[in-house]
Amino acid sequence: MTISEDMRERSKAWLFILPLISAAAQAQNSDTINVIGRKPEEVRREAEAFVRATGVADTPIARWIEPVCPKIVGVAPEIAERITRRIHAVADQAGVRMARGKCDGNLMISFTTDAAAVVKQIASRLPDSFKDLSMAELTALQRGSAPVRWWHVTQMRTKDGMRDIGNEVPPAAKLDGPGGVPLAGEVHQQYRSSFASTQMIRVLRAATVVVDVNKAEGTPLDSVIDLAALVGLAEIRPGAEPPPNSILGLYAPDGPKQLTQLDLNFLRAIYRLPLDRTAIAHRGLLVKGLVNPAGK
Repeated sequence: MTISEDMRERSKAWLFILPLISAAAQAQNSDTINVIGRKPEEVRREAEAFVRATGVADTPIARWIEPVCPKIVGVAPEIAERITRRIHAVADQAGVRMARGKCDGNLMISFTTDAAAVVKQIASRLPDSFKDLSMAELTALQRGSAPVRWWHVTQMRTKDGMRDIGNEVPPAAKLDGPGGVPLAGEVHQQYRSSFASTQMIRVLRAATVVVDVNKAEGTPLDSVIDLAALVGLAEIRPGAEPPPNSILGLYAPDGPKQLTQLDLNFLRAIYRLPLDRTAIAHRGLLVKGLVNPAGK
């Protein structure tokens, strides 16, 4: 069932039917990086391209360390519960901690007929929600035509995750262009064994996903929710060219219609790596997680 079909049947009540993807269907999902009969450098380049396209390691990776609490608006309560269960299922597979029972929402997923208006309203009431975005990214959210839009709020903390130390990423922890050369600057590092700790981490504090039901017309609802789950659980750069074999390409020609195994491997790699590392180190760990998801 698509959004348009469901809207015709239940538009007045805002009831969206979300078919749960069966375990059998997921078992058939074989979208991974194929390593059989290929040169190691070719496999690595493909993994590097995937990571680069998401933009998650342009700065040190941010992820959820507090339990994630989805809040679904714009749909009937029973449908919101079904959507929440799907997000929990994805999170459980990726190793993301989820809040149980009553909780304060920190992952907002909103269904609306006018995404641009919703973004503008949030920007006027809660301008700090967009402090991590560039002006170009904010403009795209407010004036663009994407059926699904998203953004995140991050925070810098001490290595143990307990103390807020502001929002500025130390320059040397960033990447300077596609080559991954550190920018000039100083970052506090402590060497233990062969790893360099930055002694600070970036964490996700909030994420918002806005689905424009008019622009998403004809898209399977489970596809939209899989996309929302991925961008809600990972700090993926909005507006970037989507990598192949990813639900991020949902609106690209012949793009996947459900979360792929490559997407899940990517999420798992994010939630397994140590946060107190530079962006360059994180990029390498993500690539390793895609090339060798079993970690052998």
